[in-house]
Amino acid sequence: MTLIKTDKGREALRSRDPHLAPRERQIVILANGTHSRVSLQQLLARDIGPQLHRLLASGYLEERGPTPPSQPYLSAPAPATAAVGVERSSALPKTEDQSQPPRTRRSLAGTKMYIVDMLQLLRDMDASSMAVCVHSSQGEAEFIENVVLAVRLIVAKCGPSYGLRVVNTLLDTVPELHVAVFQTLAREIEAGGAQP
Repeated sequence: MTLIKTDKGREALRSRDPHLAPRERQIVILANGTHSRVSLQQLLARDIGPQLHRLLASGYLEERGPTPPSQPYLSAPAPATAAVGVERSSALPKTEDQSQPPRTRRSLAGTKMYIVDMLQLLRDMDASSMAVCVHSSQGEAEFIENVVLAVRLIVAKCGPSYGLRVVNTLLDTVPELHVAVFQTLAREIEAGGAQP
């Protein structure tokens, strides 16, 4: 059975219904008919049973039909990113001179532009839904949480190697306050724990 948002769920997203908690809002956004309860829980990497129960009971979501088979990833954004990685490493040789300015500005806006671009390269409904979550984040903490979820989705679709390249770019982009979150995520991906 797959989860899909109802008319009530779509209207709640449109009107930014205050009765939906941020986590419930993410669940409703991602409930696009391609995820079962289990796959959605794996994507969000936490227990969402109570939220799912409430959303189903309140009529924001409904379950339909059998779970569709997982579709293989068909687009191939890796070569473009690989070229960017080569360009970055050759353009900026490692030196001991710390007087040079950093190669990127650290900002939430830059982080948002980058992760949304990476999601657009996937060209699928899950990535589009995740981009909506990133765009509609309320507050810095929720935004960073959504970026982490976006990286997990990228790892699931494209593999850990590609996911690590995305995280490495984010490590150069996110404000210093959030660097530790992405360092932890990189270690998790390397250990194979970020794939649903």
